[in-house]
Amino acid sequence: MKKHTILIDLDRLKDPNNGLGQVALFMAEQFSKIKDDKLEFTFLVPKDFVGKFGDLVRYEVVSAKRRYFPWLCQKYDLWYTIHQDSWYFPSNRSTPFIMTINDLNFLGEKTPAKARIRLKRLQKKVDRATMITAISNYTATMIRQHLELGNKPLQVIYCGVTVNTFEHAVKPSYVPEGDILFSVGVVQPKKNYSVLIEFIQKLPQKYVLIIAGNKSGEHSAELGKHISELKLEHRIILPGLISDEDKYWLYSHCKAVLFPSKFEGMGFPPVEAMRNGKPVFASTFSSIPEVSGDKAYYWEHFDPQYMADFFTKKLAEYECNPDLPEILRQHSMKYTWENAAEEYLQLFRKVLEKRL
Repeated sequence: MKKHTILIDLDRLKDPNNGLGQVALFMAEQFSKIKDDKLEFTFLVPKDFVGKFGDLVRYEVVSAKRRYFPWLCQKYDLWYTIHQDSWYFPSNRSTPFIMTINDLNFLGEKTPAKARIRLKRLQKKVDRATMITAISNYTATMIRQHLELGNKPLQVIYCGVTVNTFEHAVKPSYVPEGDILFSVGVVQPKKNYSVLIEFIQKLPQKYVLIIAGNKSGEHSAELGKHISELKLEHRIILPGLISDEDKYWLYSHCKAVLFPSKFEGMGFPPVEAMRNGKPVFASTFSSIPEVSGDKAYYWEHFDPQYMADFFTKKLAEYECNPDLPEILRQHSMKYTWENAAEEYLQLFRKVLEKRL
């Protein structure tokens, strides 16, 4: 019996160390394990990833031909792209096209004029799509508020979260002595790291903060200047991008994970922290309360003394309850790639059945 052919656009494997690159990697690993007599998967990948996920799937290489002349390329029965900024589309406009919108963070990050341009460009892709998926109810709400869906279905499917473990991980050389607090994510204004500087100043000297993530932009220099002005260089470290082994060691050995972000489509670090049984101190913005539920501690505002007092009180409560690490781990298991892949698989089957 002829199988239905499904292409999964994994172009973001070109940068496997960023957020969408990690999503592409874990999505590929999960779908490459699926054996289905009725479905055949093809991964659209950079050349270096051909064959990386075994022989249960086929591969198509990203190319200028696929981007600019898709009608000359191979056709599929269904096309799925994992993010809204891909440049690749099905060969035929009649092909069911499912697109995931991860967030509309640009509405808060860009100038109004630039945000309108981005929104207009995204609307064209929405018009082209058969249906939309979102990675949180918060993102789905933003989509409904700012984009015209018409009668297009919109379904929420949470991303999975994977934490790589390293049995013999060693302490990174940049980590100073003290009680470690950990933050991870690209160093940009949307992550709101600036509020952590004076917060650390209000805490006892024993606490040190590691803020890991790409720091190539101007914002990291601004943070560094503020840290220097307060003479906190020995207590707040910005190591830049770190390895998975370093990240695992920091999650394993930190006292808590701090996540004051303002804009998140879903937000992985709180889930990663909980997977390691660690308490999370977070903002109340965007999707964070939806994903973390009542398992995180939330700062209602960012006055440094309030943040420090709240942190000290809640950390003491956490440390007095030996059951909490396992409770946090169980909550984090709501977000696995096995669950996400199964939901997408059901969705693909449903869309293909409607086409028959």
